[in-house]
Amino acid sequence: MISRFKTDYTLDASALLAFMLDEPGHEQVHAILDRAFIHAVNIAEVVSKLIRKGVPGLRAEQMIEELDLDIDQNLPAHQAALCGELVAQTRQQGLSLGDCICLTVAASNGSIAVTADRRWQELSGQRIENNEIRVQVIR
Repeated sequence: MISRFKTDYTLDASALLAFMLDEPGHEQVHAILDRAFIHAVNIAEVVSKLIRKGVPGLRAEQMIEELDLDIDQNLPAHQAALCGELVAQTRQQGLSLGDCICLTVAASNGSIAVTADRRWQELSGQRIENNEIRVQVIR
């Protein structure tokens, strides 16, 4: 369960990876980390990318645990359906399922979706049902 105090920002995998790997934009993520959460699907993306970079799976999991992140493990059916609609609508922009989960969860929680993916800026201000998509790009 996510803390009510950590719902200002929803992290995308790209933002968390920038922080973990000391990539450009990591300072921006560091500044909001104590007010952010991430969805479990985006954690799966982070782990898969760490493994592709040569980090053993167990070590990748430990690295995530050491950050003591609030991880949202819920995706109600209605929210999943909204996410599916967003995937279909953003097909030409190349957004992944994980991207759309982050955006849908952020909009539903009234938080800002934080990413390194500049394509998301095109979605800022659009609505998912009655909730506005707000995006912060870190680089």
